[in-house]
Amino acid sequence: MSNAQVASARDVALEIERRLPGVGEAKLHKLLYYVQGYHLAWEQGPAFKEDIEAWELGPVVARLWRDRKHSFLGKLSRSVRSPKPLPKSVRNITVNVINRLGDKSGAELIEATHAEDPWRLATDGGRNVANQEISHQSLVDFFSTEPDWVRQMREHVATIRDNKEFVPDPPGALDAVIAKHFPR
Repeated sequence: MSNAQVASARDVALEIERRLPGVGEAKLHKLLYYVQGYHLAWEQGPAFKEDIEAWELGPVVARLWRDRKHSFLGKLSRSVRSPKPLPKSVRNITVNVINRLGDKSGAELIEATHAEDPWRLATDGGRNVANQEISHQSLVDFFSTEPDWVRQMREHVATIRDNKEFVPDPPGALDAVIAKHFPR
């Protein structure tokens, strides 16, 4: 993936805030973690260039958090510069994450991320929380794993698939079926 297709965490955060007005900082940073993880696993490259660190309350894009905390304008600084349009893959994954997790509270997302391997590996299971970086590889490893329900569905589909070559319907076949079952 080229650098031209990598967004900034700030621009992704602004997109999340646009779609989830009033989102809190804790929830925002957890959603950024999920965007980055899924983008790394599905698109083989980062959604944004900034690192994610394992903090006491879960994953945080440290540079973004610090920039916002230490800006002279505080929360008003979020709107000073218009966000750059997100690359399509980043926008699509951001929307997917919001649709899947946007109704969760910050506390629920903190609890979820504490149970996941990237944060647990970076903090030695929560015993050593000192703002360690969560590696891209740990995100890829975790977010590339299929949930059990997806694996089971894939196995089920494989057992019922007949492996016959697809043969298209002859011309007019659909019209004949419609005429037979829905006479005019």
